[in-house]
Amino acid sequence: MKKGKVIIACQVMKPELDSLAGEDNSIEIRYLEYSLHERPKKMPKLLQEQIDIAEKYASQIVLGYGLCSNGVVGLRAPKQGLIIPKVHDCISLFLGSREAYDKIFRERPGTYYLTPGWVEAGNDPLGYMERDYVPKMGREMAEWGIKEELKNYSHIVLIDTKSRDMEPFRKVAKENAAFLGKEYEEISGSEDYFRKILFGPYDKKDFVILQPGEVMQLEMIL
Repeated sequence: MKKGKVIIACQVMKPELDSLAGEDNSIEIRYLEYSLHERPKKMPKLLQEQIDIAEKYASQIVLGYGLCSNGVVGLRAPKQGLIIPKVHDCISLFLGSREAYDKIFRERPGTYYLTPGWVEAGNDPLGYMERDYVPKMGREMAEWGIKEELKNYSHIVLIDTKSRDMEPFRKVAKENAAFLGKEYEEISGSEDYFRKILFGPYDKKDFVILQPGEVMQLEMIL
């Protein structure tokens, strides 16, 4: 296998990363399944397995994950070192910076974000209600449950990352907002952080840079 940079990322970022990477054969992107952050106890093991595989041939290894429910805590850097975005979750990546996310969160904390990748995976509220809740508890209880779960949110916000035709995702996002009784809004995302993940520069402001053998600690991102 050709020696080059390996990006280990969540499948939710595939539209954006694939669009930016294009035909660059020096970069390999290894995608892991959606929603690993919902199983944070399993996430470090699965990520470490991918890191250990990439260590055998990569020139550089970069994660497409933030802290993600502490799912990156305890990872050990391979001989190449390990580069991790200095963010709490992926919304900062879609918005282009941690500062952009913090600003929006301060202004309106009750926001549920959707992206093309999340909608494609069926991980919008209506999507996972149909997939996970309805078979277990029936429609009436499932609908009550999802509304109760999201009762403290005021907005459904779709992030336009310019990586897909947005109309199909806009339709789904609006259906979610209408069903849940939330305000719908669409905002522009940014490719800035995704571009840095793929091509650098890897500065200490935006990334945790682990040296070979170093173990990821919670306070490195906080």
